[in-house]
Amino acid sequence: MLDSPVETILDAFCGIGGNTIQFALSTSCKRVVAVDRDQTAIDCARHNAKIYGVLDKIEFIVGDVFQLVEERDPRLVVDAVFMSPPWGGPSYRDFGVFDLETMEPYPGYVLSLPCVCWGCADGFGEQDALGRAGAEDFAELCSLPT
Repeated sequence: MLDSPVETILDAFCGIGGNTIQFALSTSCKRVVAVDRDQTAIDCARHNAKIYGVLDKIEFIVGDVFQLVEERDPRLVVDAVFMSPPWGGPSYRDFGVFDLETMEPYPGYVLSLPCVCWGCADGFGEQDALGRAGAEDFAELCSLPT
């Protein structure tokens, strides 16, 4: 838990902006950085943010969040990071157990990289972050490279 309100948050895979807009609607949130690789998704997110009246609180970036983090892009200096990565498409429902390694376009080991938590204020580790996100198989989380 953070000791102070989150004023700036990174939505690492913003898609069309649903979570981004909810963060921007929060009274404690002053700025949201919304990143997605898909220009069309960013265009939709920008349109949706305008409809909800929060366009001025959001900075949209078309790009790969992992590359931006690796480059230490100064726009990504935030109080908290939210990650709801693309999950792999409709075939997901056919899996008996969701395997982190079959996620697309980013397999679980990529999401566990320490650089993902760059800027996180409360110091929890990658396995904690994925566990908080609701991953079900703790043994699988423990096997991820750190």
